[in-house]
Amino acid sequence: MKTSFLAECFPVLEKDLLKEIEEHSTLKSFNSQEYIVEQGKFIRFLPIVLSGNIKVFSNEDSIQFLLYYISSGESCIYSFAHIFNNEPAEFSAIAELDSELLLLPINKVNQWLKQYPSFSSLVLSDYQRHYKDLLNTTKQITCYNLDQRLLNYLKNKSKIKKSNILNISHQEIAYDLGTSREVISRLLKKLSLNNQVIQIGRKIKIL
Repeated sequence: MKTSFLAECFPVLEKDLLKEIEEHSTLKSFNSQEYIVEQGKFIRFLPIVLSGNIKVFSNEDSIQFLLYYISSGESCIYSFAHIFNNEPAEFSAIAELDSELLLLPINKVNQWLKQYPSFSSLVLSDYQRHYKDLLNTTKQITCYNLDQRLLNYLKNKSKIKKSNILNISHQEIAYDLGTSREVISRLLKKLSLNNQVIQIGRKIKIL
C-alpha cells in the first residue's frame, strides 16, 4: 500500500485520510540527479519523501543557491506555499539519491488541510522544520566564513550519503554554495592543511 509508510510513521493520521491519500496520490521513483520540480514551472503536487533524499535550491542571476535537503518522511515547504497560489515555482528540487516519493495532488491537499486536523498539524510541523533550516542557512551566510560553510556542507553531505568519503567535484560544491570552483579548491586546500579533510583524487574524505 502507498500509505503504509505514513500509517507507520504518523499514527495520528485519521484512517479516512489515509484512505483518501491511497486513492488520490501517486507513488513515483526518481533516479539520482533527476528533477522533481523545476524552477519556473507550476507545481501540481505536494511531495512526501518515502526514501532517499532531495536537494532544494534556487537559481538567481545564474547563481545556484542551496536551500536545504528533504529526507524521508518530510514534505517541501515551498510546495506547501504554492498550495495557496497559482504561481510558478521559485526553486528547483532534484533527487540527491535514488528516491521514492508520494505525490499528493494540490487540490486534495487544500481540502485535507481543512478537513483533517492531523494532516494540518503534520504539514505545519514540517513547514516549521524547514523554516528553521532556512534560518540556519541565512545564519551561515551572514555569520560564518565560507570555509566554515564549506565544512558544514561537507558534513551534511556525509550524513546524507552515510559515508565520510564523498565523490563530488569542486564545481558541484561551488554551485551549491554560490561561489567559484577556484575558491572551493583554495578552501579545500586550507581544510586539508588543518587536517579536517583529505583530498583523494576527485574524492574528499572528512576527518
